[in-house]
Amino acid sequence: MKDNSVGKAVRTGTWGLLIGAAAGFAMGVLFAPEEGKRLRRKLAYQLDKLGDAVAESIDKAISEHEVASEARRQADDLVRDAKEKASVIRNDIDALLDELRQQPTDG
Repeated sequence: MKDNSVGKAVRTGTWGLLIGAAAGFAMGVLFAPEEGKRLRRKLAYQLDKLGDAVAESIDKAISEHEVASEARRQADDLVRDAKEKASVIRNDIDALLDELRQQPTDG
């Protein structure tokens, strides 16, 4: 439950950052005193920079998900293996107990 709320907070923060950056950029362009060619160059640069930041964030989120998925798969495999081994041990113990019960007691 805790991981889920942390994940939601990170996603919300990331979206808030991106939306805030986009809104700030738009306000800056609207109220910028520059015009013409210089403004277009600046706009293109900022859009390129924003695109790189978004792509980096997406790549990071995807790679974190892949790492988490791999870790989850390994953990599931480990648990499955431990359950199989425990079952074998339990069956061996039951067999030994049955043998002991069937042996005549010296007395």
